[in-house]
Amino acid sequence: MDIAVYAIFLLGALARYVFGFGEALVTTPLLLLVSFNTNNAIAMIGILGLALALPAAIKNYQAIDFHLIKHLVSGAILGVPLGLIFLHYGNTYMLKVLMGIFLVLYGLINLIGIRIVKGHLRIPTLLVGIVSGFLGGAINTHGAPVAMFGQAANWPDKYLRANLQTYFGIVGLVIVFGQGASGLWNMTVFKDLLFLVPGVVAVLIVSEIFLRRINTATLNKYLYGFFVIVGGLMFF
Repeated sequence: MDIAVYAIFLLGALARYVFGFGEALVTTPLLLLVSFNTNNAIAMIGILGLALALPAAIKNYQAIDFHLIKHLVSGAILGVPLGLIFLHYGNTYMLKVLMGIFLVLYGLINLIGIRIVKGHLRIPTLLVGIVSGFLGGAINTHGAPVAMFGQAANWPDKYLRANLQTYFGIVGLVIVFGQGASGLWNMTVFKDLLFLVPGVVAVLIVSEIFLRRINTATLNKYLYGFFVIVGGLMFF
């Protein structure tokens, strides 16, 4: 693994730990640019995402809302097969572009300061899970809908990250073992993951220090900016 690939995976880990989602959206297009093995990349992103989700969920276990998780996961179970069907028969590039436009506009509107009514959103969490599962199955974007819903509903930062990571941990467990069963695991994948461990640990330590020193308003601005970046990556 060369230094560019190593840095890309660490950048994805940083995004996941700070914002609670986005490592696949950051790493996938960048890895394609450096011509990294696609199958190995998919397997590594899945395992790394699961490995990052579990410690964060355990750390913030007191903020986990199991009622919320139940509805999100139930929705995802319904949405993922629909997304996989769309992956085979629909126009996934157009879906990515539309999702990218939405993310960019949402992030820019909030960064500019245009007032958006927030508070208790009367959107069933089951529906959020269905949309998340659909986008995850179709274009690997199951994190963005839940993150946007939570941010728009004014979920506290700790609550948002804890429940995002728990949700991703459950969904990711299914995805990772599915990838293993389909033959994506090999010795190169595990050797590269082992090589990544020191860098990922360093990223987690730096991220934890960063999160302790930054206030909620500033973190939200970074999150809006991250939405814009992630939305832009959808066009690749």
